Amino acid sequence: MERLRGVQTALLALASLLLGCPSIMVEREGHRVFNPFYLPYLDSSPRDVWQKPDRVLGALNLEPDAVVADVGAGSGYFTERLARRLGEGGLVYATDVQEEMLERLRERMAAAGLANVVVVAAEFDDPSLPEACCDLVFFSSVYKEIDARVAYMEKVGRLLRPGGRVAILEFRPDAGGPGTPKADRLPLERVIEELATARFELREQHFFLPRQYFLVFAPAAGQYWNAVSAGAADTKR
Repeated sequence: MERLRGVQTALLALASLLLGCPSIMVEREGHRVFNPFYLPYLDSSPRDVWQKPDRVLGALNLEPDAVVADVGAGSGYFTERLARRLGEGGLVYATDVQEEMLERLRERMAAAGLANVVVVAAEFDDPSLPEACCDLVFFSSVYKEIDARVAYMEKVGRLLRPGGRVAILEFRPDAGGPGTPKADRLPLERVIEELATARFELREQHFFLPRQYFLVFAPAAGQYWNAVSAGAADTKR
């Protein structure tokens, strides 16, 4: 029954798109963001088929005590899965800039009984998290919505602990099916170039997602944004 409801929700969302209902992207405070009208689609069961969330998280090889920031967490699709995978020893910061999303996140985590999630109201130009707090900063279909992306990613660098990484999933410009409007999609090469400008280097690229590219970055050699990372480097010398 739950799966049937998920299919129905996805079909209704698709029908809304085809019939000219509200745009997938809307403006908030001068920024383009995901339209909360389509929140039910984010958790529809058909998404599991192409998003492959368990395989995505498995590819990240997270330690049980890891701290992860799910930036632009939206409905909590990945937040809940991250929290369950990490268990009591780990922590997930679920951030968003829209109150509708934050409310949904709080409700969902409370209903799921997940005490290892901290919901954070972020700023459009700042992830609003403590320095050196994370082992992984995770972006699922969010990176494209950031305006000054290089400056933002430099701030993300300050969030990383030694060995920290950044994972980015975005729709490929040539991919079919529902998803980010094609006019808003970023070529993979541009993401890699922007991260390089922000002093990250590509460490992994996964190819199992049918509609998205999946990139994992780490700070470039010798790059430290915060005292914790710099101190760890000094210790290793």
